[in-house]
Amino acid sequence: MKRGLFVELLGGIGDLIFALPSLDALTRTHPDLRWDVFTFAPAADLLVGDSRVDEVFGAPKGTAEGDERPYCWHQLWELLDRQPYEIIVSDTRHSGIHELIEASGAPRTVTQLWRGTGPQEPIAQLFVRRLREEGLIPPELSDPRAELPLSEPERRAARVVWRSLGQSPDKTVILNPHSGMTIKRWPAASYGALAKGLRANGWGVAVLEGEAPELAREIARETGVSVLPRRRLRETAACLEGVAVLVSADSGLAHLANAVGTPVVGIYGPTWAGRYGVAAPARNLQSAFDCPERQPMNFTLQRCWYTGACVFPDKTTCCEDISVDTVLAATRELLR
Repeated sequence: MKRGLFVELLGGIGDLIFALPSLDALTRTHPDLRWDVFTFAPAADLLVGDSRVDEVFGAPKGTAEGDERPYCWHQLWELLDRQPYEIIVSDTRHSGIHELIEASGAPRTVTQLWRGTGPQEPIAQLFVRRLREEGLIPPELSDPRAELPLSEPERRAARVVWRSLGQSPDKTVILNPHSGMTIKRWPAASYGALAKGLRANGWGVAVLEGEAPELAREIARETGVSVLPRRRLRETAACLEGVAVLVSADSGLAHLANAVGTPVVGIYGPTWAGRYGVAAPARNLQSAFDCPERQPMNFTLQRCWYTGACVFPDKTTCCEDISVDTVLAATRELLR
């Protein structure tokens, strides 16, 4: 059977989830092809067992010493050398990835998914729009949402975790204090105050351990709430399914929760919610701080992106300008 390939090498869990609506649209439009996905590990684990995907290839990040090209370039070259594809779609143009795809001999390639975007067009919608413009999906196809199907064994494992905490997920608000970069985090003290406000309103609260266990335990100690222990990505997704609300800074786990149907309050500072915000049901809160460094179209151009520190000496991050009262009101709105 002929095959199609989606290449997603932007680097984060959220980036892969942004690509899921496009993958869904492609598989529905081209059921005659078996679809593979080439992406970074460990996010690749999210698609293992997904019925839309035939094979998932997880590449390591990084570059070998003395090599101009990253590991992913070499692994993709090997894949394209041994496996012909009818269609290859990629969201990636760094490291010569697009040139490698365009020279692969595939009859149809699309490597310009970012073309023509604006600051208020969510990335997932942009990718689907570009596929329509390229003629790879029909104009009448409605925008799919990012969905991550879970298995019953994964859901059973999540129920065991929730029983161990003595809490019901549908009566619990999860706080995710971790983000891939410290500059994108909301202050721990703010999470603590939010937890106290939610508990005063009768809601259970738990802190997601994630990749910041010390931060999660600090918030839990100060507030007396539970810690939802770290699990593999799909197990974490199953634990987030059915939760009342997740409150999170700009993070792949916010998009992961959204992909299993959980309402999310997203907190955005250096990154622009108009492009990178969580899809509905969600409330995306953008810092009102008018930062001259902020680049809504490309946050990697901001100095804080590389240093991990705010350029203003009196600030840690512009996320701190979003008040606890604002986040509490947005959370209550979703809880209603």
